[in-house]
Amino acid sequence: MSDENRARPALGEALCLVQDVPVHGAICVDREAGEHRWSVIITRSVDAVAAFENLCPHARMPMERPDGSVVVQEGKFLVCTAHGASFHLATGDYVAGPGIGCGLTRVPVQQEEGRVVLADPPPNQSPL
Repeated sequence: MSDENRARPALGEALCLVQDVPVHGAICVDREAGEHRWSVIITRSVDAVAAFENLCPHARMPMERPDGSVVVQEGKFLVCTAHGASFHLATGDYVAGPGIGCGLTRVPVQQEEGRVVLADPPPNQSPL
């Protein structure tokens, strides 16, 4: 997913409400513009949100189920529904399964007035 993806929201645009993301859970947010698709998984711990490109690094397939739901185990791990690879809910780091050592690609977000918004990437990271 690159800056040239027309479905990618603008910086500062709301992706969802914080309350839409269950504590110790995750949701998938999809945007479409013509043939372009931009998809992220947004996770939430008690007081923080994180977002990751919705693409398993092992199989390069979306992580969610066909109905759009995201599998979270024990409130700690995101699980790819294609092959069972698992990743830490807050960091996207690899935990177990296929694709040893491959973590999820982080998408910079922040909480703003009860919303999860797309943020500027850190200086050493390109925008997704």
